[in-house]
Parts: sequence; C-alpha cells; structure tokens
Amino acid sequence: MNVMEELVSVIIPVYKVEKYLERCVESVQKQTFQNLEIILVDDGSPDLCGAMCDEMAKTDPRIKVIHKNNGGLSDARNVGIEMASGNYIVFVDSDDWLDLDMIALLYRVLKKYNADIAECSYRNICTDRIEEETNCSAKVVEGDRILALEAMLDWRWFKPVAWNKLYKRDVLGDIRYPKGKLHEDEYTTYKYFYNANKLVYVDVSKYNYDRRREDSITGKKFREDNLDACWAFRERMEFFYKNNLAELYLKMNNIYCWYVLESLHKCYLNNISGEKLKLLLKQVKKDVVFLSDKEVNEEYLNAFKLISEKGLKKYEKTYRKQNEKG
Repeated sequence: MNVMEELVSVIIPVYKVEKYLERCVESVQKQTFQNLEIILVDDGSPDLCGAMCDEMAKTDPRIKVIHKNNGGLSDARNVGIEMASGNYIVFVDSDDWLDLDMIALLYRVLKKYNADIAECSYRNICTDRIEEETNCSAKVVEGDRILALEAMLDWRWFKPVAWNKLYKRDVLGDIRYPKGKLHEDEYTTYKYFYNANKLVYVDVSKYNYDRRREDSITGKKFREDNLDACWAFRERMEFFYKNNLAELYLKMNNIYCWYVLESLHKCYLNNISGEKLKLLLKQVKKDVVFLSDKEVNEEYLNAFKLISEKGLKKYEKTYRKQNEKG
C-alpha cells in the first residue's frame, strides 16, 4: 500500500444478491488501490447475503458489516455514509463489479486535477452483448459545477448515476438519498455536483453495470413507481431556479416535460392506474399555467393542455396517435 494513499470508503448496499455478491466484493478487495474501508450494508436481505457478508468480514479486516431492517437502496446507502470514516466515498451496487484499477485511476485524476469528484465511464452488461456507454477515447474533461451540470442534462461525460465516481466526503455534506424512492440518484447526484468546485471525467470504462437481472430496477418493465423520476426532475427544476441557474433551469423545464409525457405514455401502454399517476396528472394540470411563460417547447405545452382538458386516455388514443402518424 502506498503510504500517501488516503482512506477510501466503499459503500455496498446488499439485498437479495446471493449470486452476485462475491463477484462484487472480490472486485473491490482486489483493487490496486488498497487503502479501503469496505462497508457492506445488509438491508434485511431474506436470503443468505447477511451470512455471506459476515464470512467475508472474517477474511478481510477492511470489511465492515452492518445488518439492518429493510429500508431500500437509499436507506442502505445513507447508513453506509454515516458509518464511513474515509476522506473519500465510492458507491457500488452489489450486482455490479469494478475493474481492478478503477479506484486507483479515479484517485489519481482527482488528485492531479485537484477535483472534488472524479468520474469514469462504464459498460452495460446485457444478456447478449456488452455495450460501452461511450467510445472510450481516454479523453479527460475537467470543469466546474456548471459544466458538469450542463453535461449531465445532455447525457455527456458526467452522469447522474451514483456509482462510477469517487467523491470527496465534503461534497456529500448533509445531502442524503430519498428513502422509498426509485431513481434515487436522480434526486441526489446533481446536488453533489453543485457542491463541488471542480469535477474531472476520464473517458475509459472501469465500472461494469449488470443489466441482466430481471428483478433489478432496470430489468423490470415500467411500473408506477418509475414515476418517482418525474418528481425528481421537477425538484431539479426548482433547485436550478432557486440557485439562479437560469440556462440550466430553462433546459430542465423541457427535459421535465419530455420525461413526463414519455412516462405517461408508458403508464397508458401498461394499463397503470394508481395514486402516483393521479398525483402526476394533477401536477400536469398545474404545470399548464406554471410553464406557460417558461420558454417550453410548444409541442410539450400543448400536450400538457390536452391531457389536462381531455384526459390521458383520450389524448393517447387521438392526439398522440395523430402526431406519431404525422
């Protein structure tokens, strides 16, 4: 171990991942960067995961195990943050794994560019293929919070996901993941970006994102809880407005509208009805007025008006179908 290496806390929430847990933890244990605190948060997993965590801790003094009642991914991450003693934080989902030099690379570029957050690209591990998220040019992009937030909205370089990053502990502050929400990182990562004075991105894939599990968030078909992301996007709009980020605010308004319309379309296709859908439709009605003077794409605003006046089913059967034909 390099005596100059500062402690990095790696937080791994664990729930119903018997098949994947060993692969994940081993990829962290074997990192070329060795000064690690590995925090396994057993989120009340009903299988053997808790016992597996305890066995792993017996063989590696860097592993700390927390057993807790089930509270979901956000709650498990939050517990891990509170327990972490490192100057730096890495999040890893327990069905994914790291290339063995990921943390060393991120630590090196973070130090070299005096950044608060370092990020790399990732691979999507699908059933029949492996997809690189980017072209892996090895390009390094450094910038301030505004550049990172702009790139996040454009899905370039800096992404809203929690796990392909090394964070200085300070940028997390008192910001925590929202308990009980899907798409929890959509509520959170942009706030960490905003707290950072400088961020750096290196365009090489070092994180392996396993999309093959049917019971994972990405593996399941669209369901009503996926509407949580709509509220995350709306919160982001309000955050940009409150912090006088005018250009980001205007761009976010359009992203929010597009995402809401796509989500409502999926609700229609999947015959979804429930309280979250009702609440979103009420918000759409309010947004017709709220967004009328916000430089929103006219097509989006008209769609919001039609949904408010005619209802989602009639809009989908008549107006959306006509637009798609056109």
